[in-house]
Amino acid sequence: MSDLLTVENLTAGYGQAGVLRGISLRVGENEAVGLLGPNGHGKTTLLRCVSNLHRPTSGTITFAGRSTAGRSPRDLVRSGLIHVPQGSRLFPQLTVEEALRLSAASSGHAGSWRDSLDRVYSVFPRLKERRRQLTGTLSGGERQMASLGMGLMAQPTLLILDEPTLGLSPKVKHELSECIVRVRAEVSSIILVDGDMELVLDLTDRYHVVLHGDVVDSGASDDERSRDEMMSLFLGGAADERH
Repeated sequence: MSDLLTVENLTAGYGQAGVLRGISLRVGENEAVGLLGPNGHGKTTLLRCVSNLHRPTSGTITFAGRSTAGRSPRDLVRSGLIHVPQGSRLFPQLTVEEALRLSAASSGHAGSWRDSLDRVYSVFPRLKERRRQLTGTLSGGERQMASLGMGLMAQPTLLILDEPTLGLSPKVKHELSECIVRVRAEVSSIILVDGDMELVLDLTDRYHVVLHGDVVDSGASDDERSRDEMMSLFLGGAADERH
């Protein structure tokens, strides 16, 4: 399997506070990779570095055979690296369909928006029902669907999803996870971060556990190894954070 994304010895932080401490990982073509770990240990910072929303201190990031150094986030978007950040960030005065079409236009795919829209509506039938509704009036789960739909409209090669089920009820979370399964059929590769460990492992091929800004454990998501062992890594990291 060829690597679509490689991160090597990446360090990053904010001011004097170091967050990433030489982290390395890869994402292959046609692969879904999950990032697991307690809050505050560097997962979101890593994703922001990958999409060039935050500048790393050192290390290298390569996407589709090219270094991301010096490239604008807009350039990365147009090359197929699409980041759906934590929290639904929509334009509340646009209808659902207007927001979806805007995403296609801003990513350089205005000419193929009709085909992309059909694919998005097949993945998210609820969005088709709400297509004339203002995004600012959607429910929490529907806003997340709209955010993911905008990501698909950009025709991603690599789709980064940061906490897509954050704050959702168990029922809505289950519905959204079924949508993410359908998203996988439309996208070459995915990075998924979510606080629900079971969901991440169910929806990905491989996982990395991130603690204190580095990868401390990796494996196949369907490994029969006890998930209690992995949970101990979470709890241990969270306990260390409190001291």
